[in-house]
Amino acid sequence: MQTLRDVHLDCAKRVLCYVRGTMDCGILYKTVMPIRLKGYTDADWAGYKADRRSTSGFVFSLGSGSISWNSKKQSTVALSSTKAEYRGTAVTACDTVWLKRILKDLGVPIKDPTPLYCYCDNMSSIYLARNPVFHAWTKHIEVHYHFIRECVLAGDVDLQHISTNLQTADIFTKALGADKLWQFMTDLILTIPDLPSLRRSTEETTQ
Repeated sequence: MQTLRDVHLDCAKRVLCYVRGTMDCGILYKTVMPIRLKGYTDADWAGYKADRRSTSGFVFSLGSGSISWNSKKQSTVALSSTKAEYRGTAVTACDTVWLKRILKDLGVPIKDPTPLYCYCDNMSSIYLARNPVFHAWTKHIEVHYHFIRECVLAGDVDLQHISTNLQTADIFTKALGADKLWQFMTDLILTIPDLPSLRRSTEETTQ
């Protein structure tokens, strides 16, 4: 606040432009049977230029709309994209367990509740989660991040590979171009009253 520059004003205008263009957007919830719970997890490796930390993001959808999502910078520097993605899947696993428990308590009938499919676009992190053997290059990963491995072995979570072009959680990890932003926004099941005007607004925002 003491050293404001033009770049900060440009960022503020960018945020306001995005808010203006998405004021009429919302998540549409409707009855879709059978009810399926699925998740997407992604990470942007070393996305922060200042400290080279990565950003993790995930989103869960239940039936017709998203019900839980998160975007957060990781607390430590990841030495590879695999480790960044692996840490992201561990955080996602924690939310997976919580969601399954709360839905069970609410009596929500979920189709095929175990295991829950969680989609990741990094094959190395999927192999690491499925392999109970500790490799030498994984010793730098904090122990609590191996929680995802326990969930996979217990059959609570099943990590499935998905193409980066279809990775909905990518919207929570980095700034995207207009086309990608539009694609993932619609993947989150948004109610969009005026499609042309919203598309123009998001394109202006990302330029």
